Amino acid sequence: MKFSYSLLLCLAASLLAVPLHASTRQFQEAVVVSAQKYEPDTPRHGKRTDAPPPATEYDYNVSIRLNCAVYVGRYQSAFDYLPGVFAANQTVEVSLDKHLMYAKVPGTGEVKMGIVRHYEDDSCTPGH
Repeated sequence: MKFSYSLLLCLAASLLAVPLHASTRQFQEAVVVSAQKYEPDTPRHGKRTDAPPPATEYDYNVSIRLNCAVYVGRYQSAFDYLPGVFAANQTVEVSLDKHLMYAKVPGTGEVKMGIVRHYEDDSCTPGH
């Protein structure tokens, strides 16, 4: 009985630790610049055809401006759907973590995107 009680206590502690880790992310308000379907450059082998390569995943490059920097995140989905929050000029809450960007999507929660590139927004510099 002692063993099962301590196992139950450890399980409860681990369940409580998960939400605490997720809530430590600091989200900031940002603006979506654009969202474009990502088309990878794939080498063609064999016969040339006009047919597009078979789609296995639907990927989008989502450009988001945070302060004076623009981060391009890769949104990946199993079906052809891009949440409306990723439309141009929409406000979205994001959190950056090294090579990842998390965005809050209503009805879904947090969406994790790999950052494929980032650059400074020239319109933020003084004199523009």
